[in-house]
Amino acid sequence: PPVLATTAAGAIFDYFELKRWSKPLTPFIAGLIIGLVAQFGASPVVLLAIGISAMAIKFLVKFDNRHIFNPAASGLFMGMIFLSSYPSWWSGGYHIWAFLIWIPIFLYKFKRWAPMVGFLIPVVVFNGINVLLSASLLLFISVMLIEPKTSPADMKNGIIYGLVVAFTYFVIVATLAIDPFIPALLVGNLTGKVLSRYT
Repeated sequence: PPVLATTAAGAIFDYFELKRWSKPLTPFIAGLIIGLVAQFGASPVVLLAIGISAMAIKFLVKFDNRHIFNPAASGLFMGMIFLSSYPSWWSGGYHIWAFLIWIPIFLYKFKRWAPMVGFLIPVVVFNGINVLLSASLLLFISVMLIEPKTSPADMKNGIIYGLVVAFTYFVIVATLAIDPFIPALLVGNLTGKVLSRYT
């Protein structure tokens, strides 16, 4: 359902924006991510709503004519707030080896190592090195945190962006009983856009 929702909604929004049909590759990928992270056992209606929300926010909430928030994260956040659907991060399991292959390839292709370093340094310092054995954290840092459209390409801004996400993560863990990754990422997305605009 989330792949169907994001792909269809993304194609429709693209058509209204560009006045032509285009291949909805990015919406398709957002749907896959939602499917890998969303609450295990969530109803198809909830997953459809999350997928449509993700695309609506991507196309309607913009800064300098570019979307601000990671589409999958924004849809998942709407699910948390309005549908009481909380991320399970059920994908990955114990197949840590897959990330050992994926992360270097992604970093080589997109050069987004700075956000990852900025985020991981405080997380490892305060939580210990064993945190790197968490499949949910590895999925977060290697797919969502460094998503090219919503993370800074500049090294300095990238490190600041990663630190902001980490700081927000710790604040949420200490104060709220909700998944900390998704809202922390959205705060980082907003910070990244401001940094790229004014620095």
